[in-house]
Amino acid sequence: MRTLIVTIAVTLAMLAASPSFAATQNNTITTARIDISNLAVVPFITAGTNARTEKKLSSTLDCALSGLCYREQEILTRTEQSLTNQLRQEVAEYYGNALVPQPQVTQHFLTMKKAKKDTPRAIAVRLGQQLNVDHVIMGIVWRYQQRVGNTLSADQPASVAFDLFLLNVANKKLVWHGSFDKTQQALSDNLFNAALLFKTGIKWLSAEELAGYGIKKTLEELPQ
Repeated sequence: MRTLIVTIAVTLAMLAASPSFAATQNNTITTARIDISNLAVVPFITAGTNARTEKKLSSTLDCALSGLCYREQEILTRTEQSLTNQLRQEVAEYYGNALVPQPQVTQHFLTMKKAKKDTPRAIAVRLGQQLNVDHVIMGIVWRYQQRVGNTLSADQPASVAFDLFLLNVANKKLVWHGSFDKTQQALSDNLFNAALLFKTGIKWLSAEELAGYGIKKTLEELPQ
């Protein structure tokens, strides 16, 4: 029985690496070791419908907020809050001792003035300066489509796409960039994560579960 389980695990791992099961990821990573004394997780920014259609995922850090169709708001949306919490939870695995308390970061982010000409880079750096941190990590969500149906039968699968950026506040340079774009294609597509399969069984994932998987996988190549 043990041999069978090991064989299944190896097979699933191979499937996860195949094009039909792998999510679209495009990560740019610095080759140099970075020292992070303190780090702020900037709340996710949601790109508007037009921006999702017209903009490329890899070229948005310096796109004006007007180009992202971003609307200034007093509170985070449920999706932004969920993604931000998931990002912070995963980042804590790498830089837990360096993280600034999230309520403090979110409060500064929501109250700071943002002009239409501002870019995500400018906002993140300015927020980092206000918080007196040396690095910030932020995300832009392009698609967050909830599953229609349940875990065993879905009329529409969950679909999530986002970018993550790690920035040096002092020189405003991009240290690392990762992206994730995934739509669950079939019930068996849950095989892309063997550990999740053994834990929950084959099922249609929720958007939260898919996003959590994406954030975790994308951050695996975060510089240490």
